[in-house]
Amino acid sequence: MKAHIIIATAAVCLGGLPGAEGQQLEGEAPQTTQAEAGTAADASSEEIEVVDGTPEYDEGETTERVRKPGEVPAMFRDDSKLDDSMINQELGINIYTAPSISKIFNQLDDLPAIPEEYVLRKRPEELSTEPGQLALEMGYLMADGFIAVRSGHMNDIKPIALELARFGKALGVGERMNAHSASLLENAEKGQIEDFKKNLASTQEDVNAELVSLRDPDLAHLIALGGWIRALQAATAAICSKFDAKQAATVFYPDGPAYFSEILGGLNPQTAEKMQVGRMITLLDELTKAMRLPNSSLPSPEQVVTLRGILQKLTDISARVEK
Repeated sequence: MKAHIIIATAAVCLGGLPGAEGQQLEGEAPQTTQAEAGTAADASSEEIEVVDGTPEYDEGETTERVRKPGEVPAMFRDDSKLDDSMINQELGINIYTAPSISKIFNQLDDLPAIPEEYVLRKRPEELSTEPGQLALEMGYLMADGFIAVRSGHMNDIKPIALELARFGKALGVGERMNAHSASLLENAEKGQIEDFKKNLASTQEDVNAELVSLRDPDLAHLIALGGWIRALQAATAAICSKFDAKQAATVFYPDGPAYFSEILGGLNPQTAEKMQVGRMITLLDELTKAMRLPNSSLPSPEQVVTLRGILQKLTDISARVEK
């Protein structure tokens, strides 16, 4: 079975990149309107039913094992790190409920170059006072670092590393983040891309361990969610810059948004209210439906447009916190 990439996007796919409104990419299908994209989403929504964010597939439609509710999708977890000593059911954190952010990022390696306008992201100048938002932003920053290194923007690593340390301090994991930020900066300056990737993975593991000790597993999940959203933005932008149906199929992985929908459904009620989690869950469930490709068919450019429209809304919602 072909490996799927679980990654998300934030703009219109064909002819919709910033500064190119109304332009059609060379060799691509004509630009699809929002109305047409909405029609595609509606058509896709009728193909499966979703209960509590988990897709229910008809028997015989797929040979893959159906993911259990709450179980991390196969492409999110690193089974090589599974060990009894890492499991803590009481805290709700283990290798199956703390996605490996490096597993998500590594899938970018098999895609075309990320368009320059998607490599850098405008980051908030002021820190949020909401821990959930801080955790989500830390996930974005980790993805920013990976995307910058992959795209050869080594000079952009220093501000990202400093931002990671700043957000880590605000989350109460400052000491761990300081050490990793220095190592990430050194890797970037020496051009050690593979070491940088490993260091990012180690950064997430250490932060997760610290959050477990603080009894706040929700934040570990939100870090992974932020990394997934940002990486998916970059991945779909890369796919749309040079559309290929087989490559596009890698982002149609319904277990991804279904999993995060379940995770968000279990957040602390106060955090959920401030972060508009109800709206985020609705959008994730829409993604789950839209990502389902019946009978192993390949996606069309219009279906990718549909994903990007939903993900743009998700990105906008996830960036806002209610006062």
